[in-house]
Amino acid sequence: MKMHITKEMLFNYFAGRATVFQKQMVEEWAQNNENRELFYAYLAMWESEHPQYIADANAALARHQERMRGYQSQKEEGETLEVEVSPRWMPWWFWAAASIILIVAVSGWLFRDAIQYQTYHTAYGQTQRLTLGDGSQIVLNANSSLRVPRFGFGHQTREVYLTGEANFSVTHLPNHQKFIVKTGQEFDVVVLGTEFVVNTRPKVAKVVLNKGKVQLRYQEGNNQKQLMMKPGDLVTLGEGGKVNLHQTQEPQNYAAWQDHRFVFEETTLQEVAQLFKDNFGVTVEIPEAELAQWTLTGSFTAHNAEELLETLTEAANLTYQKEGKKIIITTNP
Repeated sequence: MKMHITKEMLFNYFAGRATVFQKQMVEEWAQNNENRELFYAYLAMWESEHPQYIADANAALARHQERMRGYQSQKEEGETLEVEVSPRWMPWWFWAAASIILIVAVSGWLFRDAIQYQTYHTAYGQTQRLTLGDGSQIVLNANSSLRVPRFGFGHQTREVYLTGEANFSVTHLPNHQKFIVKTGQEFDVVVLGTEFVVNTRPKVAKVVLNKGKVQLRYQEGNNQKQLMMKPGDLVTLGEGGKVNLHQTQEPQNYAAWQDHRFVFEETTLQEVAQLFKDNFGVTVEIPEAELAQWTLTGSFTAHNAEELLETLTEAANLTYQKEGKKIIITTNP
């Protein structure tokens, strides 16, 4: 049965005035991802019309006493009714209302990110394609997340927040509004319209530009610096914000993972082991120090960790074995 949820019903729900049946309808309706954004939009609208301030108890008491005086003036002459109201005593409905206000205020604070941002997550081994409200297209790599403002995106701001790795194809807008990728790792990427890859993994941070032009803003020590990148530039950021700029002839290879293809160029097995951890959540150990520095070059197609492991070890004439949740790679005996 299709549910007809109105603005009035949602506002009653936010205010705590919805019936049990209406609450159930709203909560079931809000479970649908297609409805959740509208739910948060109406919640923000309701909160803007009903600011959650702490009640002024003294003002409320004065109003109550004024009402009591008006009630007394209507009594028959000679009849007196004395009511003494102590500021330390309030009727049950006052405390109930205060509790609701407190709960709504605390909930709004705790869930403010969910209200302000739409967050996209990918699990290990999963990629996801997104089209944002401004037309920009993004592919999230495995074990990554992207936060996008729910309100005003493409008008007031085009700032997004990336954790992990993603490939961006940014739409240029007529008003030349900048698109900013914030990483939380002391560097941001500022663009107008371009294609690039941003990687913010714990062991490596890099930006690869395929098309267009981007500005890299980064923190090196105590200094804020900028670097203008051109197509083919590969920037890696080390500890302390140390930046290394290289040129690559095939920048598109750094986004090959979106097509389940993994391209290695003189990549050490130790770096490959880190890729398994970042993308698939699989721990790979290489006990032999010399073997860990072996390098791989080539393109390999795989849809999961096992396929990639089988392909790589066969190509390099290596062997592997599983020990609990670990994969141990060794040379063939």
